[in-house]
Amino acid sequence: MIVVFAVNALLEEVFYRRWLQTRWEHLIGRRPAIVLASLVFAAWHIGIHGTGHLPTDLATVFVHQGVQGLFLGYLWSRYRLMWPILTVHGAINAGTVLLGML
Repeated sequence: MIVVFAVNALLEEVFYRRWLQTRWEHLIGRRPAIVLASLVFAAWHIGIHGTGHLPTDLATVFVHQGVQGLFLGYLWSRYRLMWPILTVHGAINAGTVLLGML
C-alpha cells in the first residue's frame, strides 16, 4: 500500500500538478491549464487501465481519471499545497487496491 501511494500519488501529483500544471498556468491561464493537465493525466492512465478496446478505454479513462484530475487540479490551483491532493489521490488509489484484494 505504501509503495502504491509513493509511486502513484506522490510522483503523479508532483509531475502533473506541481510541475506541469503550474507551468501551463503561466502560459495559458488557470482554467485551461487545469483542463489540459487533467486530459494528459487521464491519457496516461489508458495504458494502465486499458482493456484493448480503445473507444471504451478512452471514454472510461477520460471520465474517471479526467474528473479526478480536474478536482485535484482545482485543489492545487486554489491552495498550492501538496498534502490535500496527495491525501485525495492516495485515498482513491488505496480504495482501488483494497477492492482489488477482495
